[in-house]
Amino acid sequence: MDFGVLNSEAVKSILNAIHEAVCIVDKNGIVLHWSKKSEALFNVKAEKIVGKPLKNFFPTALLLGVLKNKTETDNVYLSPRKDTYVVVSAKPLFFNGHFVGAISTDKDITEMTNLTFELEETRQRLNQLRQEVSKLSDEKFSFGQILGRSDLIKQKIDRAMQVAKTKTGILITGESGTGKEIFARAIHQYSDRKGNFIAINCSAIPENLFESEMFGYVGGAFTGALKKGKGGQFEHANEGTLFLDEISDMPMHMQAKLLRVLQENKILRIGADTPKDIDVRIISASNKDLRKMVEIGSFREDLYYRLNVVKIDLPPLRERKEDIPILVEAFIKNFCRQNNINEPKLMPEVFNILTSYNWEGNIRELKNTVEHLVVFSKNGNIAIESVPEQIIERSMSKVKRKEPTFELESCVARTEMDVIRKVMEMVKGNKSRAAKILNIPRSTLYYKLERYRMKDLL
Repeated sequence: MDFGVLNSEAVKSILNAIHEAVCIVDKNGIVLHWSKKSEALFNVKAEKIVGKPLKNFFPTALLLGVLKNKTETDNVYLSPRKDTYVVVSAKPLFFNGHFVGAISTDKDITEMTNLTFELEETRQRLNQLRQEVSKLSDEKFSFGQILGRSDLIKQKIDRAMQVAKTKTGILITGESGTGKEIFARAIHQYSDRKGNFIAINCSAIPENLFESEMFGYVGGAFTGALKKGKGGQFEHANEGTLFLDEISDMPMHMQAKLLRVLQENKILRIGADTPKDIDVRIISASNKDLRKMVEIGSFREDLYYRLNVVKIDLPPLRERKEDIPILVEAFIKNFCRQNNINEPKLMPEVFNILTSYNWEGNIRELKNTVEHLVVFSKNGNIAIESVPEQIIERSMSKVKRKEPTFELESCVARTEMDVIRKVMEMVKGNKSRAAKILNIPRSTLYYKLERYRMKDLL
């Protein structure tokens, strides 16, 4: 092959137009082409390096290894000089079956890498700030702040307090929104452990990042790794508590690694040779049946028994209805205080609806609903028109299946809603005919449809 073709101005222009830095050498390692991007990236002018051995300038260049082994290398992460980062690919060149040289392309990722470093450092600072804030606000996560007066919730608090002072592993189960993390934080605070409370949602971490997130890594362990390395969540929780929420979503390969950590009390950063001793209390939580997951093979049995030394199963809100009044009162007070507004009065018919509703989203759903009620209260009152329509409909349908309440205003409201709906169905939505049958003005019918939030009939 005649490398003289590289002297063509057209070919040089094409090679110089490529975004990556391009270097071409002959089989003896003599530089034949050094692009403009190469000049900028490595701070070496073409007239200085072309025609000379590459090893005189870059004795450890990846291209020299390709010349020696005659095999290509793709996407190697290098730092050719301080604060400069590149991804290099190099390939041997053959012509008519004869080896004639090699070519490399170097992509400058300095700006991207520095941005990654900055983002990671910012993330670490934010984590530290969150931990400091967590320490300052520990009191609000104490057992005394868990709201409820039912015997059922008191039993769970007593059980949690009894085990809190030990290092025993705890599995907290219960439906979504029952307060599993609040219990975990209260256990941590009551335990008097010196370290931080670190909460991890296992379902929110990408599987390929799980190991580095949990165990950390040493500097340069992989592309994009911080030069000084990074501690994992186990290290951040050392002498404290690591709360693994949605433990059922932890990948199987990580379950094995977690089991080993629990057995040995040591962690190994990615890329490290020496393990580190740790003292971490594990509290895990799940809204799924881990026992069934073990039976079908989607959760390790040995890890399940290791985590499930003490189990605290939190009851759904529908099984502790007597706690709804204290929860509603607290949520109203907190929301009004945070938003600097006066507390509205909760009307009896609304309270009856709240206690009749099933609360599939449990305490979290109740809290969000209470905020909605306060926002849409009028004239200092939370009336029935402030209640979301789906809650009215579901709670009313449930009331019909139970012993009826004889609170007059609530009975009148339910009766009016039932009669209006039946008449509207009978006249197929004709409001003029419905008003005549109900013997009320059409404007009154519209008012009642609005008041009871019967939007599907408007």
